Parts: sequence; structure tokens; C-alpha cells
Amino acid sequence: MRPGVDAQAAKGVAFRMWIVAAALAAGLVTVAVRAVQLQVVQKDHLGGMARDQYVRPIELKPRRGVITDRNGAALAADVQADSVFVDPKDLPPDPARGPAVARLARTLGVDPGPLLRRIAVSRRFAWAKRRVTPAESAAVKALGIPGVHFVQEYKRTYPRGELAGQVLGVVGDDGEGLEGVELSLDDDLQGEAVRLDSLRDGRARALYPERGGAGRVREGARVELTLDQGLQHAAEQSLAAAVQGARARAGMAVALDPHTGEILALANAPLANPNAVRHPAELRNHAVQDAFEPGSTFKVFSVAGALEERAVGPEDSIFCENGAWRVGRHTIHDHHGLGWVTPARILAESSNVGAGKIAARLGREKLYRTYLAFGFGAPTEVGVQAEARGTVNAPRADISLATMSFGQGVTASALQITAAMAAIANDGLLLRPWLVRRVVDPADGTELLHATPTPVRRAVSPQTARTMARFLEGVVVEGTGKKARLAGWRAAGKTGTAQKADPLGGYSADKRFSSFVGFAPAEAPRVVIGVFIDEPKGDVYGGDVAAPVFKALAETALQSMGVPPSAQLPAVAKAGAPSRATPVEPEPDFPVVESAAQEAERARRAEQGGVAVPALAGLPARAALRALEQAELMGELAGSGRVESQFPRPGEVVDRGTRVRLHLAPPG
Repeated sequence: MRPGVDAQAAKGVAFRMWIVAAALAAGLVTVAVRAVQLQVVQKDHLGGMARDQYVRPIELKPRRGVITDRNGAALAADVQADSVFVDPKDLPPDPARGPAVARLARTLGVDPGPLLRRIAVSRRFAWAKRRVTPAESAAVKALGIPGVHFVQEYKRTYPRGELAGQVLGVVGDDGEGLEGVELSLDDDLQGEAVRLDSLRDGRARALYPERGGAGRVREGARVELTLDQGLQHAAEQSLAAAVQGARARAGMAVALDPHTGEILALANAPLANPNAVRHPAELRNHAVQDAFEPGSTFKVFSVAGALEERAVGPEDSIFCENGAWRVGRHTIHDHHGLGWVTPARILAESSNVGAGKIAARLGREKLYRTYLAFGFGAPTEVGVQAEARGTVNAPRADISLATMSFGQGVTASALQITAAMAAIANDGLLLRPWLVRRVVDPADGTELLHATPTPVRRAVSPQTARTMARFLEGVVVEGTGKKARLAGWRAAGKTGTAQKADPLGGYSADKRFSSFVGFAPAEAPRVVIGVFIDEPKGDVYGGDVAAPVFKALAETALQSMGVPPSAQLPAVAKAGAPSRATPVEPEPDFPVVESAAQEAERARRAEQGGVAVPALAGLPARAALRALEQAELMGELAGSGRVESQFPRPGEVVDRGTRVRLHLAPPG
């Protein structure tokens, strides 16, 4: 007789079966929930992670836009070039790896140490050198080193070499502008890149790009500058020659169209080649980014403001104190003492005393407003990074009012000074100088930017501007700017020879900033040119070192523009005939402003047996040297002809045996 099923045991089995079933059901539910979570909730995230394992996005950068001059000549453009990279896993194993990398480094002209370190920390990719020359590419291929590969990139080139180097700037390894126009218009020049997906296998090797892409690569826009290639070249060559001849530290030149504000040339010396920059400082655009005390060129704006405010009339006589004017505890000097003279003569002979007296008539507030009206103390907004704004502060003392009138105690850039002179040439209307003429989309020719002349304000009335033009023509005809005379055209301008401020206080005894700023033709200006020479040696006068550069550049500009010669040239004094204005710059080798302490020192020297320097102006060289010998002094000659200026100045008390420098010039 079979025993019956134990009810208690059956219940236990059933219970265990239910537990197993519940566990299976819970597992199925968990799997289903997880499946929903993975397939629905986290679908995008996990899909992206999967794609990251086998898809590598590639950014295709477009060709960078071309930069041209105003006539379409290319100044900067992209060309294709090989870039060399290394796959460390495919390089020869040690110990052959080190010598192989060393051969590669020598061929590319790079340091093998950093290259080895980059390879050591990279799994599959390390740059060896980007954008190599064709010769370097061929040499690397000839090595036949496994693991060394090539990819084509665009390389920025500057086909004219040094031409406008500081204006154009430079592009970095990643194709981004770092200086100059390349930086200021980087967004337009770069264009729009395209991203493509490249499939990879399990070893991370690229197989092929997926089709479809993200659209067309848009090439960078074409940038047309206002520069004239020929005039820019002439400016750079003339400026570089002047800087070298004067053994100067640097030089700057600016040429503007006075009626539009277009910058036709913007030169700096020493020159810089953006194809081979040795140091970033080479690319500094000093003509726009540096401010300095301008000196006597500022007399133009002081006199213009006084004429405008009717503080002085064109035919008024100003007493110039015979060359020494006491202002408080200071004495302002002229090298060539003048008595009663007109504003035109003050400009022609560059009298500091006369400019200070005119400023005193104008007054502090009006002189300050005049300088602001001509654009000083504010950036021109030309579009160059780090543009200097200069400093112009309202004078608080009589001596500050006087010194500001002849360009001490204020600072300005070469571009600001030239733009202010352009306002005189443009009937008193100040225009914003501009460098970029057009920005064009190369795909369809759409103009993304089209610049037009932008008036800033009226600095002075047309009548005042024309009077000043007449005065400034006299500076060139019979004043300090004789070396700026043009062959066939009338010219107007102003010289300047400014003492440089000493960082420790006061003014340097031997460092000068020499300049000439003017326009031509004087009767109907077509070009305004400013030339500035930093720290010339030997002949330091603006009329000697800067005016000849103006002459060369102005003649080139007028010839290229097809400007007909002036119908009537002004009469020039014949050799040996007396001139109405002796062409003398403010003496650059002694303080223009002498304090009471300096005067006391001069008196002390006299008491201790010093000798007074004789007045030698007008004497032939031999007679001047004899006079110095009789006074127990030594002479040093520069130039030929008769004595035009001297240092130390006449009457200065110096020690016996002191060397006196004489600047000679032909009479007339």
C-alpha cells in the first residue's frame, strides 16, 4: 500500500516553486526595466558613447581669406603645405627609435628633446612639425622612417615679404590671427569650418569618412586694405634708409588721403617679415601703438586754435623776448632770438617763445579744447589693437600752458599727428583714418563691409585752415623745412625736434624725436605725410632727417596719382640773398625750458672761471673754429657752409676745453 502524499511536504514544495517563480518574475521585470532604461531612457547617451568608440570627428578648416592692397595686389594668402606627424606605435622599437627620431628632428630643424617627449606621452599621434617647406617634406619622405606621416594643411604666406609686415600681422599654428589685420579681422578671414565623421577600427585606425558631412566649407572673406602697395614700398624704403643713415633707433611714416581719411601707407622701421618672425616685438605697429611728446609740430595746432578763437590775427606782431622768456621760475629759450614777429614767422623759425606767447593769449581752457578738437587724447578708432590714445591734460599752470604749446607735456601717436594735419589740409574737417576698404565674400562677391569716409568733427573753420596752409608753406619755402621742397609741386608742413622724456624725470640730454608733417600740393592737397625718426644721432633736426623722407614719399605719391605740377611755384631766395626767416630749428641739445636751479648752476660756473660760448651763427667754418680757439674751447663740425646752429648755445657758461658742436649749412 503506497503511502499518501505528505500534505506538509507538498506545501513546502509549492512554496519553493512560488519563490522561484517570483524570483524569475522579478528578474524578468528587472531585465525588462533595464532594457527600457537602456533602449529608451539612455538611448542617446549610450549611442553617443558607442559612436565615440568608432567615430572620430574631423574639422576641415577652410582656406583663410586673402588680404590685398587697394588695387587688388595680394599681401597675404594661403597655400597648401605638408604637416608632419608621428604615430608612436609604428615607429621602430628601441634602441633604433631614438636615432630615427633624431634624424627626423635634424631634417626638420627642430629640437629632438621636445619631440621625443611628445612621442613618449602620445598613444597614436604627435606633431613633428606643421606646415613644412616643400624641400623639408621631400627630405623627410626620403628618410623612409616607419610611423612618420603627412597631412596637408593651409600655410599663411606673405608674398611681398617685409611689405606692410607690422600692418598685416601674423597667423599662429592653429590658423588664428595673432597680430595686426590678421587679428582684428580674424573672424572674417577664418571663414566657417566643416566637421566630418571618420570611422575607426578596433585599433583606432581611420578607415574612411562617413558620407553626408555637415555642409560646404566656406572660404574666408577677402579683405581689401586702403594701402597702396607702391606707396607703401616707397615709404618703407625711404624710412629704412633714413633710420640707417641717422643711426636712429626706429622710424615711422604715415600717408593719408586728406579728403577721405584713407591710409595710403603705414610704415615702420626696422622692417619685419611676417614669414619669418624672430620675436613678437618686431610686429609692433609703432606708428599706431606708441605715443610720444611731439615737440614743435604741435605749434601748428596751437596757432590754429588762436586764429580760430581770434586770440591772435594773421598779421599781429608777437614779441619773442629776443630768445629768452621768463615764466614763473622757469625760462623758455629759443635758439635764434627774435623780436616782434608775426605768427607766420614764429612757425617758420619754430619759436618756442612765440608759441608760448600765443598760447597765453588763447588761454588754458581754449588751448585744451583745441587739442581735443584735433583728435588728441582719444584713439582714432582705426581698428588696430592696443592703439595709443595719447595724453592731453588741461594745463594748470602758466608754464604748463607754455610748454604744451610747443609739444612738451602732451603725447600723441604718429597716426594722430598726421590725421590732425590732414584736418588742416581738409579745410579744417577732421576725418577718422581708416585702413580696411572692403570685406568681400569670395563665394558670391557680397560685400560684408564697405567703408566710407567718416567725419569726426570740425576742428577749425575753412578760413583758419587755409591761413594755416599758407603759413606752413612758408615753413617749407624759407623756414626750417627747406629740405621738404618738392620738384614741381608746392608743399606745406612743419618740422619738429623734441627732447625725449627721461623715465627718471625731466628730459634726456641726448635723445630726440625728430619729425616732419606736411601735405602737397599746398594749394589743393592730395596727400598728407608724417615722418618720425626716433633717437637720430649726428644731425638730429627734423628738417634734416625727416623732411627728406617727406620729399621722396610726396613726390612718389603725386606722380603715381597723376597730379599735375603746381601752376605757380613760390619764389625761393637765391643763394647769398638775405632770407626773411633764418632756417633754424629749436636748439635740440639744451633744455628748451630752463629752471631757476639750472640758471643758478650756470652762474656758479661763471664764478668758478668758466667761459661764455661765443655766438657763431653765420660765420664760415674756419672763422668759427678760430673764435672757439680764442675762447679756449674746441669745435666739432657737421655739414658744410656757414654756422646755422650750435651747442652749447651762445652765452652759455661752460668749462674751458668744452667741445662745441656746430651745424653748418649753405647760405640762402
